Amino acid sequence: MPDFLKLLCLFIWLVQTTSTLHKNRQLQTKPNIILILTDDQDVELGSMAVMPKTLRALRDKGIEFKYGLVSTPICCPSRTSILTGLYVHNHHVTTNNNNCSGVDWRNIYEKTTFATVLKEGGYLTSYFGKYLNEYEGSYVPPGYDYWMGLVGNSRYYNYTLNFNGEKVKHGFDYGKDYFTDNIANETIKFINNHIHSNSPKPFLSVLSFPSPHGPEDPAPQYSTLFPDNDSHRTASWNYAPNPDKQWLLQRTGKMEPVHVVFTNMLAKRRLQTLQSVDDAVQNLINNLRDLNILQNTYIIYSSDHGYHLGQFGLLKGKNMPFEFDIKVPFFIRGPGLEKNISINEIVSNIDIAPTIIDMAGLKIPKNMDGRSIMELVKLKQMNVSTTNKWRQTLLIERGKMAKLYKIKTRFLQQKDTFTKALVLDVQCVKPEYSYPCKNGQKWNCQKDAESKRWKVLKCRKQIEIGDGNCQCDNKGRRVKRLSPKIDDLLNNWEDEFIWDNKSDGANNDWYQGMMKEKRNVKGKEMITEIARDVLCLNVDHSYCESEYGKKIHKLKRKLNKVREDRRRLRNQRKCQCLKENRHPLVSHTLHFSNITSIPKSFKTFQKKGNNHECNVPQMNCFTHDSTHWKTEPKWPVDYGQFCFCQNTNNNTYWCLRTKNETSNFLYCEFITGFISYYDISIDPNQVSIQKLNLHLISLL
Repeated sequence: MPDFLKLLCLFIWLVQTTSTLHKNRQLQTKPNIILILTDDQDVELGSMAVMPKTLRALRDKGIEFKYGLVSTPICCPSRTSILTGLYVHNHHVTTNNNNCSGVDWRNIYEKTTFATVLKEGGYLTSYFGKYLNEYEGSYVPPGYDYWMGLVGNSRYYNYTLNFNGEKVKHGFDYGKDYFTDNIANETIKFINNHIHSNSPKPFLSVLSFPSPHGPEDPAPQYSTLFPDNDSHRTASWNYAPNPDKQWLLQRTGKMEPVHVVFTNMLAKRRLQTLQSVDDAVQNLINNLRDLNILQNTYIIYSSDHGYHLGQFGLLKGKNMPFEFDIKVPFFIRGPGLEKNISINEIVSNIDIAPTIIDMAGLKIPKNMDGRSIMELVKLKQMNVSTTNKWRQTLLIERGKMAKLYKIKTRFLQQKDTFTKALVLDVQCVKPEYSYPCKNGQKWNCQKDAESKRWKVLKCRKQIEIGDGNCQCDNKGRRVKRLSPKIDDLLNNWEDEFIWDNKSDGANNDWYQGMMKEKRNVKGKEMITEIARDVLCLNVDHSYCESEYGKKIHKLKRKLNKVREDRRRLRNQRKCQCLKENRHPLVSHTLHFSNITSIPKSFKTFQKKGNNHECNVPQMNCFTHDSTHWKTEPKWPVDYGQFCFCQNTNNNTYWCLRTKNETSNFLYCEFITGFISYYDISIDPNQVSIQKLNLHLISLL
């Protein structure tokens, strides 16, 4: 009996040992996975061109995805999508504010990230760098064995970390505190310790760099680079104003000279910060090679969204659905992947989580909206068409989704007021509005040779004051003709001002930037005229009326006088005649009276201590001055300060970004009802909205 028990114990021990060895062998064969994230890194403005080490390590030794797009160009919502594989409308983190790292995130979605899946699957997991904008550092998120998370938003100096549950403060010493370098160094230390411990577990490491996000502090050795950089000056740079685009761009003019200087300096500082990321990637690759684990390690490189610097007159920021804000760098290298190839299908931030889980050989949760990019790579390696096997369209969204209706119904309701240009394109080709005027014709359309826009004019010589229904005996009396100046004003006022009045925003009075330029004939030089800049400041920072507002008020007074004269003349007549027809091509909702004066509640600057806070209701504005950048290159004191509004609450939208063999376009619906369509195959810089037809919309 004792011998039997001994044999039984030996058998159980052998089974357990064999099982453990088998499990360890399985873990040892699984790949290591590294995710490298930057913050606000663009593709369209040329940021990757100054990162040769990263390009050699990841593009030349791996796969470049030419259409890496984010499903939302906002920091916290995009990062939440990266962690969970969900669209914004499914994880409900819509802003960088309250719901970023809020209760729902902590209780629900944070428990189902790719990190929690990999930890349960036997991986040693680690995170280094920026987490979420509102992460306050009071806890270590679930799913991580090793944690070095930044408290709050991106910084390079003077920051606080949650380091494995303890808060650690850093100062302003480059050698000890520069955050980009610390992320790389701590990651390498973690990997070295893990490999030298002979643990069979594969590892996951996330490196989340602050670069090139503000305050854009470069390392001292890189602070003089790129003095003449102009890569950010794309075709849409300073292309303004844009009356065919959404509300904010309709009201943003060309940049003032100080704004141009600012975008140049900001572009330079951003590229300088990326030099430290370039070094970090090279050091990480070299370390993996020295440890002999590079060949069994997947590396993904991307960013949370792109950026704009002067595009369409917007000084800086993200939040727009255009390519410069949604297109990001996207590289993958690793075991079994081809080298130095590019893929043109759409991949997205929502694909990162399922891709990492798939790389680990684990089951992808069914609730994830994204797909594993490894599926796409395999299709490409087998030369299989991706038309019916991979997405052709990605949803781009900003803000909380409103109740949806059938797209055809919405389009039919909106097409008549889509834009004035669209209405005129339809109406002005009709014979009854042709030029020259015919007998009885009251309106005619003429296309401006330079702008290619229709103008609607009255056929004054063809209009009879009376008609068959009027029995008045005029006895030679006619309504006196107005002066030529006022007559010309009546001919053109609607066409001149109706476009500016037709907006999809609640406040029609706000403008910024330089709305037009005119030539000084005497001096033969260009003089900038700020025609509609309500961010107009006196010495004491009080509000001063814009030139545009003065012109509107003057015009309104003239029009009111004309109306009074007409009313007086009509009242003098003893019979009732038919009134003159109203402009037939302009929506009845567009009245000149809607252009009101600037409300008294509008405040451009509020004094707060010794600082000046830029404040416009329902808008996201910032003030820039010499106190903003603490490191070289700094903003000179004699350049002064300025205020600029870079986003607005009505810039909420839902877009379809389609890219396939036959189509390449962006279609957007804004919460205001505004619709835009860009055919990127013919207009890659999205300078002009293209015509939209119902057939195309029905296909969507």
